[in-house]
Amino acid sequence: MSLADTAPKTRRTRPPKAAPDTQAQAPGLDAERAAMRTLELVFFVHLQMADIADQVLMDHGLGRPHHRVLHFAGRTPGITVGSLMSLLRISNQALSRTTNQLTTMGLLEQRYSTEDRRVRQNYLTADGQALLGLLTQRQIALIGQAQARLSKAEIEGMWNGLSVMVRPEDMAWVTTHPFDLPTPS
Repeated sequence: MSLADTAPKTRRTRPPKAAPDTQAQAPGLDAERAAMRTLELVFFVHLQMADIADQVLMDHGLGRPHHRVLHFAGRTPGITVGSLMSLLRISNQALSRTTNQLTTMGLLEQRYSTEDRRVRQNYLTADGQALLGLLTQRQIALIGQAQARLSKAEIEGMWNGLSVMVRPEDMAWVTTHPFDLPTPS
């Protein structure tokens, strides 16, 4: 007996007529092959971005979890432990180990909230900001080189594609945390 035999029987209905395909798709790629190609591209881009950061992190005896905490503490000074746990999808124990190492190294400072002493907030120190700046600068350079070869519409298309793959709660974070780029001197 197969799983199909044990599944509840439902009335099959004709799927709604699909809207005309307005998305450009590479010739000869069906949806599954296009999704697989996207998966592989995202995978290799992730590896490339991680490799760039890993080179810097290794020099400081740090790893990817440290980079993630530095990133979010840098983007949201005062971010709470609870918010970091939620964003990074890690346990309090895993986060505590990482933040303790960053604090010991003088890259992160934890303070208790003035409104609620039960809440710990995270701030980058000057050294933490400098390290995050170096990590970000190298990754931004790679992205900038790639985007220089794209039109504005292609960049926006890339952003749209990535945006629809991000969890809604993570996309809400992205849209509610605008960033300021330093003004060139």
